[in-house]
Amino acid sequence: MKRFGIWMAACVAVGSVACGAVYPELNAPVRPAGAGPLTPPPPEDMYFLRFAGAEIPPKTRDGRKWDAVGGDAPDPFAKLFIDDKELFRTPVQANTLAPTWLDAERANYRVAKGSRVRVEVWDSNALTHQPICVKKLHSLHGQVSPDPMEITCDSGAKVRLRIEKAHAVLGLGFSYELRTRDVYVTRVVKESPAGRVGLLSGDQLVNIHGKSARDMQDGEAKSLINTHSRTGLSLTIKHGDGSTVDVTLKEGPIYPVKSDDIPIP
Repeated sequence: MKRFGIWMAACVAVGSVACGAVYPELNAPVRPAGAGPLTPPPPEDMYFLRFAGAEIPPKTRDGRKWDAVGGDAPDPFAKLFIDDKELFRTPVQANTLAPTWLDAERANYRVAKGSRVRVEVWDSNALTHQPICVKKLHSLHGQVSPDPMEITCDSGAKVRLRIEKAHAVLGLGFSYELRTRDVYVTRVVKESPAGRVGLLSGDQLVNIHGKSARDMQDGEAKSLINTHSRTGLSLTIKHGDGSTVDVTLKEGPIYPVKSDDIPIP
């Protein structure tokens, strides 16, 4: 809906003639997964990764203050690199020796086995960032634990990194839009019930729970998808190549990555 609103604003700015038809995107329902094992479990190369905090010495090893302006304590932020490519970073937390980064983004990430891992912590500065910690780690594989990994840096700082199995939500794992009389899939989460049965972005939902999508009243498609997601939703799908297939989707584990734009606990 946010993207739809942005598009509408753009059309007003440039004139409606310049804009083609755009339809609001709807999402199949999701809910928290709760505790306990899930079937299927998360992929072995997918992790929930998040910095859990740090402890920074009052001064650098040579006795200097971390922050030359604004306060004695640094303004730290942390970064995680995989194979020398930045995977994510925390927000800056101002003037503290014990950052928690509680407002950092929560997400699952895919990390290939044997990937090189590097943790960095920096002091944010208006002129130039100053390094507090740069530490290379062994592979993340085999490091999954309910307790954060504590990383000791040469500067004396200690950084805590959470490495857990991918977090899940429950649902079907696809989004769709109503194009006048037709229903089309717009996005599919790979690690979801929809992804596991082969639903693809661009597929047309011809029949929804035994009824032709073209014969449905306003709101009926959404109602059928929401109502039957837990008990089993039967669909006739038309792929881009014209082939059709019948599938039944039932609520199950969804393991979204950051780009899937699905909040996780």
